[in-house]
Amino acid sequence: MANRENSYKGRGGRDSIRVSHYVPEQTGEKGPGNDSASDAQRCAQERGQRGGQRRRQSASDVRVLRPGVVPGTQPPARAEQARTYAERHRKEQRSRTVRCGILIAVACGVALVVGIVAARGGVGSLLPDNAGSGSGNEPATQGASGSQSAEQGARATGAQNDGSIVMTLGGSADTYVKRGEGYVDGGCYAHDRTDGMITDKVTASGEVDTTTLGDYTVTYTVEDSAGMVATATRTVHVVDDVDGGWDDDGISVFMYHDVYDAANPPEGASSDQNLISTTLLDQQLSWLNENGYYFPSWAEVRAYIEGGHSLPAKSVVLTFDDGSEGFLTYAIPLLENHKIPATSFVICSDSDIQDKLSNYASPYVDFQSHSYDLHRAGTSGKGHGGRIYDLTSDEVAEDLKQSADILKTSDAFAYPFGDVSDAAPAGVE
Repeated sequence: MANRENSYKGRGGRDSIRVSHYVPEQTGEKGPGNDSASDAQRCAQERGQRGGQRRRQSASDVRVLRPGVVPGTQPPARAEQARTYAERHRKEQRSRTVRCGILIAVACGVALVVGIVAARGGVGSLLPDNAGSGSGNEPATQGASGSQSAEQGARATGAQNDGSIVMTLGGSADTYVKRGEGYVDGGCYAHDRTDGMITDKVTASGEVDTTTLGDYTVTYTVEDSAGMVATATRTVHVVDDVDGGWDDDGISVFMYHDVYDAANPPEGASSDQNLISTTLLDQQLSWLNENGYYFPSWAEVRAYIEGGHSLPAKSVVLTFDDGSEGFLTYAIPLLENHKIPATSFVICSDSDIQDKLSNYASPYVDFQSHSYDLHRAGTSGKGHGGRIYDLTSDEVAEDLKQSADILKTSDAFAYPFGDVSDAAPAGVE
């Protein structure tokens, strides 16, 4: 779970994933940051225990080959971009033993074949996709009638999605992974117009060999209660280097709050650091794309902080606190226009929380916890006066469990007001 004042301990779930290790040369220098939001602090932290809350489970059907493991014992499920490679892999799939489930070869287009492996429970693991550039970051295609580009290869495999389901990849759809490093699951979130958040029903399939340079595909699939099926894909680029090199001294997390229409600024907008105009935000998003920035998932950030994963030097995480009307109305269209993923930290006790999740579901915005009911004044007078100082670790944990039950994820958490009590970290754990 990501949190703003503590070290990140994001979602685990790599124990069942087979990883290859290779030690290439280390390169890279730190790329430029964005001064407009450099004061933002975000870390990642995953709670090890969440009681009975519903959450995404780790993926078990996306396989990464390990040196010494005979490739022939693992069924390929890689979606190739050319018909010849797709045909070849379909034949290989039929001749290999399926270890973790039944491999279903599904023809997904004139020149694409996507291998769908049935995974049980939770969101399937994703492959980090090498996009030294944040531009052109494509999200999940919403079934056959979805709003996203068919070039993403996301197709419905059952009843065609009529737009009821919106799938949101964690981080960039094009993810870069350094050859030989571990596989990190970025996750995929899903919202259904009738069922609400159905992230816990998402499964993943695919294969990536991190010892071999090349492009690989992971496919996420979800089905709602009406039988509608939607899919999303992530392209994984296994590389030795990226534009700008690999980071070695920390990445930036941008913290925004409210957004207003530049043509109709509210009183005091020019001096309120919590406000940003649509014009300025548009300029900043354009700058990030033009300068080739990459947008990692919370899981990638966690692995990076723990020292087990490399990120491009030009990496940045964009966050917006509170789920304000200005963010929902003005920022989301800009994020979609620039194809840049971001996180919205929402207050889950808000009376309109379900309306926000339903009406503003976007392939480029994942909703994470800003607590259930901690975003209000307390009685201690400590820090910024937040209620979190009045609670025990168990009470903090119960609050976050409530928010996770609503969002169907606990990947990230932003401390309200930036207040962190002595008891809070244990509750977040």
